[in-house]
Parts: sequence; C-alpha cells; structure tokens
Amino acid sequence: MVLIDRDTFPSETVSTHLIFPNTLARLQQLGVLDTLLAAHDVPMLGFRIIGFGHETAGQFTPIDGIDRAAGPRRAALDRAFVDSALAAGADGRFGERVVDLIGSGTAKDPVAGVVLESGERIGAKWVFGADGRGSTVAGRLGIEKTRPLSAEVAFLFAYWRGIPDNGYATLDIREDAILSRWAVEDGMHLLVAAGNAEFTRGSKEERRRRYLKRLRDFPQTIEPGVLERAEMVSDLIVAPESLMRGFFRTPTGPGWALVGDACHFKHPGTAQGIGDAVEQAIRLAELLSGANPSLDSYAGWRDRRASEHYEWSFAWGRFPRPESENLFRGWASEPDAAQDLRDSFSRRVEPSQVLSEERLARWSRTRNRRSQP
Repeated sequence: MVLIDRDTFPSETVSTHLIFPNTLARLQQLGVLDTLLAAHDVPMLGFRIIGFGHETAGQFTPIDGIDRAAGPRRAALDRAFVDSALAAGADGRFGERVVDLIGSGTAKDPVAGVVLESGERIGAKWVFGADGRGSTVAGRLGIEKTRPLSAEVAFLFAYWRGIPDNGYATLDIREDAILSRWAVEDGMHLLVAAGNAEFTRGSKEERRRRYLKRLRDFPQTIEPGVLERAEMVSDLIVAPESLMRGFFRTPTGPGWALVGDACHFKHPGTAQGIGDAVEQAIRLAELLSGANPSLDSYAGWRDRRASEHYEWSFAWGRFPRPESENLFRGWASEPDAAQDLRDSFSRRVEPSQVLSEERLARWSRTRNRRSQP
C-alpha cells in the first residue's frame, strides 16, 4: 500500500480536533492511540455544554472502557496515523502531489493508479481518495456534490499556552455567539470563537481584535484574567461560513472509493469528521479483505450511518432561536437526557432519541407553565 500526500508531517489543517470515545476505541484497536500517547501528553476530557446559561457536564457512556474525549492538534494526530501505517508496512510518499488518475473510473476503464506532479505513474488495484472537500480524486472523476446544506456560524481560532486544563471540552452557546475551549496536547489549549459570516471578514488586525473581544465575552467559560496570564502561540486561523457547506458525493466506483470529507462533508458543529473518516476507512478495509471483495454495499452503509447525523450537524451549525432554550433547560435538568445528548456525539444514541417526541412535548409544557404569569 502506498500513502501519498502533498503535505509533509507533522502539518496542520483546519479541523475540529475532537475525538469521541467511539473513535478513540477504534484508534486503540489500531495501535494509533498508543503511538499518539507515547509521543504527546494528551488530556482526556469530559464534555460540557452551556446553552442560554443552562449547563450540562459529564462523561460519555464507556466504549471499550473509554468514557472521555480527546482533542489533539492534527499535527500530533496525523503524525500518529502516519507512523502507525508506516510501521505496518505502508510506503509513504509525502510532499508529492497527485494530479491525475490512471483510468476514467468506468466499468470499461476502471481507475488503476495515480499520476504525480513529477509525471511518475503509480499503478494500484484500488485508489482511495481521502483528500478532503476539494478532493482531487473526485474532481478528476467529475463527481458532483449532492444534498447541499449550509449553516450560519463562522470561526476564528488559535492555540494558547498557559491556560489551565479544567478537564472538559466546553461548548458555550448564545443566540448570536459561540465559544469553545479544550486542552489539546502538551500543555496547549484551543480557543474557538464563532459568530456570523461577518465575524471572519476584515483585516488581520480587525479579526484579531474581534476574536479577543469574543473570548472575553464568555467569563463563564474563560475566567477573567486567564487570557492576560496566557500566551497565544499560533496565528489566528480563519474558517469562514463558506468553508463549512455540506454535501454528499457518490462514494465508490470501479477501482476507486472516497473517504472522509471527500466522501461526505457534514458541519463541524458536532465534530464528526475524524470519526467518520476512521469508520469509513475501516469499512472499506473490511469489505475488500473478505472472501468476496466488493464495495457494492459501501454507499448504502454510509447513507444509513449519516441519515440523522447530517442534518443534526447543521442544526448545531446554526445559532439557536429563543425557543431552543427549553432544550438546553431540559438537558440540564434531566441526567438521562444529558447523557443521551453526550452519547449522540459518540454515536451510541441517534438524534431522534435525544429529541424524542415525549421529551419535546414535556419540555414544551414546562416552558409554557414557566411563562405563565
């Protein structure tokens, strides 16, 4: 197997970073988690959500003994993936760019390899495009995006040193602003501020000023004085709303398949990108390593797995309406509902169970009673 990437490692990319227990369990099975933890101090995190001031915090239902999340930078995580793959016998070709495919991807002319920018041709029985939203593999095959969805929020984020780890990945949500924080690895923190599309526009100085002000607007999540004692150790990273528009692509065909964001892009509001990519890669390996290798079932499996979570992710990518307060109040007041909410992120619980008709009706009645004079 040959791994080809135009980047060298370690390198950063725009990412939500969070890995929930279901994916950590997978990484443990693959040996990637041991590789990551041997190289870095990666805190394990509970999950804390504050909506309209209503707070729920706790751990996840354990999966293979893992009940917390982690949020390492991609420079650390991707290096662990690469090192694990190379140790398993893969050939790594990094800093080299794929510019074309061998074969058109049809039944008469299946994909049979790739062409590098240098002109070198590398033959392969299967080509897997794990190359992101702007996938070269999908582009060369002419695969259109379908089922588009968009949201509202845009992000500014940076890495900091000197912020205490409080043990949680925190998501603090208001009607027109969102703030997230968590420890990444080796004593660093990620601080993410979100606003509307205008939030990420303007000059570098304007964005930085806007970002710092937004951080200070959330004293419940970033205690007063913390920023003054800490240091921002990275450039400010910009993720405009246009970067987070969702889609599906046909995921497989003769000689090729797509993985991760190349295959299906959901909103990062539920931080499912890394987990989906890992599950898809494992699924492809299972389908092709059996007695009768075939990817005929891959598309249906992907669609079933994404059926509720695609729209769910975009619900978290929009600012909540005032009537949404009863949801956050309900989650904060009922431990079983709060547990289901957390476990939806680790894919143990479907969104329809989190927001069951019974819960919605009961929380609505409670809200109406409280609003009566």
